[in-house]
Amino acid sequence: MGSATDYLTFCVYFDGALGNRYTLLPGTRLVSALESLALGPEKIRRMTSKIEQSCRKTALMWRAGDLAQTAEREFYCTTLSDAPALFGEDAVNVHYHLEAFVLLARSALDIGAGVFGELLPDPFPRKRYDSFNDLLKAIVKSANPPALAAGVQSWRDDKHSWLSIIADIEKGRSLRDKLAHQMGFPLAYAELNPISERESAVVIVSDNYQPPLPEFIERLRTGVVSCYLDFEAACLPSGT
Repeated sequence: MGSATDYLTFCVYFDGALGNRYTLLPGTRLVSALESLALGPEKIRRMTSKIEQSCRKTALMWRAGDLAQTAEREFYCTTLSDAPALFGEDAVNVHYHLEAFVLLARSALDIGAGVFGELLPDPFPRKRYDSFNDLLKAIVKSANPPALAAGVQSWRDDKHSWLSIIADIEKGRSLRDKLAHQMGFPLAYAELNPISERESAVVIVSDNYQPPLPEFIERLRTGVVSCYLDFEAACLPSGT
């Protein structure tokens, strides 16, 4: 039987996972380091399972983003490009992948928070967190670890950051919260280049933030992966 790292690398991930963009895949260093933390076998088993689940959600999120773009392109190729009207089966396909994309992004970090909250170094108030939102609030309140706290603050200050899509920790609701409780995915079509008069898919995140669909997908998924890697690094024993 292989190690937990081998299982994560070859069974949770796969050749081409996350677009083959990352030399270090999320979770692989942390699951390898668990044995050195003197946590006890039961806690190691629980945390290993959490890491595997959160990493699988991350891979699912990335694939959902790819499928959303493919579904939208296939629809666009069969409609009037100057007045596209997404409805019926096309709307179901596109919206299904987009909603899954956003919800999986948050789920990956919610599950990961259960590990990060127990492993972040002192003086962070370590405990078991079941919500990424709650973990972020604890980091901001304690200002620890300092590098993570500064990163979280920069995400909060940027109203167009990936964080605003899945976890609005100041006020109002994030897009993820709205999808879960209030509305369908806010996809629309707009002229991004007035010279061509062709309309393109945009996401209505807010009145002041309406990115093209490819930009929206790229910003969120790379933000989630980078965030996961940052948290993972902060949890690793010194010198790892």
